Amino acid sequence: MNELSNESSSTVESSSPPSTPVPPTVNPLSPDELRRRRLEKFSGGTTAKSQSSTTTADVNDKQVSTQLSNELATCQIDSQQTSLTDDKNMDIGEISPTHLLPASGEQKLLQSQHSTGDKRSYDINSNSTSKEITPENQVDNDGNRNSTIKKRKSENQLNTEEEPVFRRILRQVFNINDQNQSFITDLIELSVKRRSKLILSDIFLRCLTSAQSNTIRSLIGHDSKYSDQYDIYLWYFLSIYTRCDYKSSSEEERDLIEHCRLLSVRYSLMYITNNGIFLDIWNKTLKLLDILLIDSCPESLHTSFLHEIVRISYNQEPKMKTCEILVRTILYRLRETCSQANIYINLLTLLLNLCECRNGNDRPVCTYLVRLNDWLPQVALLNGKSLQRMTLLSPVFYISCFAEDDIDLLVSQLEKLNDQEQDDDNNQDFSEYKEKQVRSTIQSQLYTARKLMHKIVLAFFSNISSRNAMLEYLQKFIHLNIKRTHLTVDESQITGDGFMLNLTFVLQQLALPIDVERVDLNYPYYADDRLSIPKDQSRLYSTKDEFKTYQENTEKPHDIRFPTECVYLALHISHLGLVSIAKKPQRRNNIIRELNSAIKNLEQTQGTWRQAPTAARHEAQLERLKSELKVKKTK
Repeated sequence: MNELSNESSSTVESSSPPSTPVPPTVNPLSPDELRRRRLEKFSGGTTAKSQSSTTTADVNDKQVSTQLSNELATCQIDSQQTSLTDDKNMDIGEISPTHLLPASGEQKLLQSQHSTGDKRSYDINSNSTSKEITPENQVDNDGNRNSTIKKRKSENQLNTEEEPVFRRILRQVFNINDQNQSFITDLIELSVKRRSKLILSDIFLRCLTSAQSNTIRSLIGHDSKYSDQYDIYLWYFLSIYTRCDYKSSSEEERDLIEHCRLLSVRYSLMYITNNGIFLDIWNKTLKLLDILLIDSCPESLHTSFLHEIVRISYNQEPKMKTCEILVRTILYRLRETCSQANIYINLLTLLLNLCECRNGNDRPVCTYLVRLNDWLPQVALLNGKSLQRMTLLSPVFYISCFAEDDIDLLVSQLEKLNDQEQDDDNNQDFSEYKEKQVRSTIQSQLYTARKLMHKIVLAFFSNISSRNAMLEYLQKFIHLNIKRTHLTVDESQITGDGFMLNLTFVLQQLALPIDVERVDLNYPYYADDRLSIPKDQSRLYSTKDEFKTYQENTEKPHDIRFPTECVYLALHISHLGLVSIAKKPQRRNNIIRELNSAIKNLEQTQGTWRQAPTAARHEAQLERLKSELKVKKTK
């Protein structure tokens, strides 16, 4: 090593110019000289730095560095000239084609390029050098290479062992695996020869006709939501429908999934209407409704599943019969559960989804319901109470917070609060808290239910074929409840307060977005309007004859617009419902005050009439007044 350093230093000294100051001359350098200059400037060796301090070398440093970098970039250095076969002429950091590269020489060459500002890539002829790989780069490259190989192996394995589409649908949609496929083994074997859609239909039919419930129970599996109170066949068909929501990139698989979705609806209806006996169909429809009312029921069963039922029922004969039974079961449950606000709201949501189902511009459910005989039967047109009880759509407006209509709604909320623990020292505070809690809860529930009522009525109004029928329905309620504004009212002849308040809210919500400029102000004076104002009613500014003359001279338009009728119906029902309900507590308070005064007078004069012959009559009157007072306070 010392010999090499001495030899290189003596070579540098012999080649250096004389010390006399002579202007430097620019001469082309040979490859050997370029290589030696490179080693002297960039090798970093102590010997080369100490012996290269002459003036000529300093002047040519920039020229050598530029020329060297250009020739390295264009690979113009001959590998045969730069390589030395004699080991004695090898300098420190020199690259030999027949020996392995020291790591320090490669790093120093890279440092030289960075120090001269050369941003070009380092490229050396393969005959002279080979690129050295550091241990860190080698580990990274090996890791990337191994991960790529593993990924390719996994992809090849998936391609070679890909699950068939039919098998995947059986596993994910039907929940059929190797353990529970014994009852359809013959159908699976035919999957190669027959179309997949036909086999899927046969599987549904095999499940429907299976006499052993254990087979269907095994297909349901360990579903935590299922219990014995639900119908096992309907549960399985609806679970198939919900499992058809997953997406696939294969067009064939998407087609089969959509076919399974349609088959689940068709076979559900087939199971409900299989026997043709009305009572059996009714009970199975109620069981279907029980499944749809579960809190964790998927949203697809409330929307798309019901829309499919409407579409299939619309194209079947007898037309819309299956859908009619479903609507009637919903209305039947609405009557039963009007005191259970949460269930009542869920039932209204189901009915709304049925009413909003479209077939082009038509809403089949709305069109079909207004044509039924019990939509507005003649027997219900006697008074307001019979109209409330006998019309088809009346259960939609049943929910009420008034005790005379249904006290169970208040009782249920009070029972929930009474179950909470209370502090004996703060009974009064807790009672006030209970009152506020019950009030806020019932208000929110009533508001939600009334918004759904408004949407249901709006669906009937949005459908052209059912608009006039709904207007007539509301007009009958106004006409048969005129007596609500009288001083003395027979409660058995008029519609309940809660029912009228719900109708008032619905009509006010319908009239709210209507522009007043579109309303005909002369509508109440037309002879055949829907307001049903008595013609013999007294008027303030005219006599009967003067009003008749004015009415005949008023020009009636050819067609009365719906906004006009809606606004005036809302105004009139607000007068009958809201105003009369607001006055009712005042009248009741007045009656209670009068009864208390009469009872007090009888008790104070008890000493005077106790010995009189009329004592028995006064005693009976006192008992009657007390019982009447108790009744008024409970209302």
